[in-house]
Amino acid sequence: MGRAGYGELVTHTISDRASDSAGDPSEREFGQAGIALSTYRFPTGWFIVAFGSDVAAGQVKRAHYFGEELVIFRTESGRVHVMDAYCQHLGANLGVGGTVEGDNIVCPWHGWRWRGDGTNALIPYSKIGCKNNVRIRTYPTVEWYGFILAWHERHGRAPYWQPPVLPELETNEYYPLHPHTQMVNRVKVHPQMIIENAADPYHVQYVHKAANPATTASFEVSGYHLHATVNAHFGGGRASTWLTPHGPVDAKIIYDNYSLGLGVVRFPSELVATVQVTGQTPVDEDYTDYFYTQASVREPGDTGDAPTGRAAKFLALQQEVIKQDFFTWENMKYLEKPNLAPEEAHDYAALRRWAHRFYPGAQPSQSDFGYTAAGEPDPAAARA
Repeated sequence: MGRAGYGELVTHTISDRASDSAGDPSEREFGQAGIALSTYRFPTGWFIVAFGSDVAAGQVKRAHYFGEELVIFRTESGRVHVMDAYCQHLGANLGVGGTVEGDNIVCPWHGWRWRGDGTNALIPYSKIGCKNNVRIRTYPTVEWYGFILAWHERHGRAPYWQPPVLPELETNEYYPLHPHTQMVNRVKVHPQMIIENAADPYHVQYVHKAANPATTASFEVSGYHLHATVNAHFGGGRASTWLTPHGPVDAKIIYDNYSLGLGVVRFPSELVATVQVTGQTPVDEDYTDYFYTQASVREPGDTGDAPTGRAAKFLALQQEVIKQDFFTWENMKYLEKPNLAPEEAHDYAALRRWAHRFYPGAQPSQSDFGYTAAGEPDPAAARA
């Protein structure tokens, strides 16, 4: 294994884990000390900060993420930027009354103009024109399938990976991802707790009232990417349902998480082929904004934008299923050393060890995942 986990690949199948019963599984996987949640609550990665449709050209939007007051604005030419909200003149909040002029955001207090890169463009009443020695912190920003993403890294270092391509959304075979299923919920939970669902198929029977238990088929973490597959049984005990008209179906659900901020879940064609996109963006140390949209394969012959038929029913069902987790998340306590069954201990521990690489210390370190000793993005991490 290379520095900071480069090249690390953790894989397991259910048969491997179930047959290994020597010793207590929690003790074996978590050790005596357990695996603590980082005291610094804002991990490294790409995070959704808005739907693209929420910020029109020339518009300013106030936001609060990563424990900071932010401003999102779109220039008149259509480019979107995310930066700290406070004008570096006297501290006015640019998200409250700020306006856009051309490619700049304008402070409502004294008219100071700021470029998208955070530099001062104009002091309208001063003979010096602008101040070249002041700058507002900015966040690398991209638009990705109708979302505005901001890169958060504690020390302001550049992204070491880019958001993934989603092949299903590159064609017209699926209904549009927006706006028919998009929602955002503010939940009292740390984003890592949401990601831990990928290691927990066993809650499906109890929280989501599945007739049969789900099981993990595979679980892998490598670099910034987590990939898991879950075997699930649909329509159990019934000859026909709207989702399983030809009888019960054994289906494989695929989970992909990219750092702790972006999640993609894929449901197979045996049900309704669907790609579900989620974002877990920390608001502060207690709350997370949970962004959610999904797109299903089109009904035969349907060329419209609004989902119809079984696709529409499945999308509506999944919107309600997602919310069923909120009650547990908002009332749970993080256990550094949980007591786990043999079938679940390995994957939970692997996920938590993987998650820890996304929390840099108070000062940049040569061992921080994703960066070279010089503080530049590490190509090795981008290949994960």
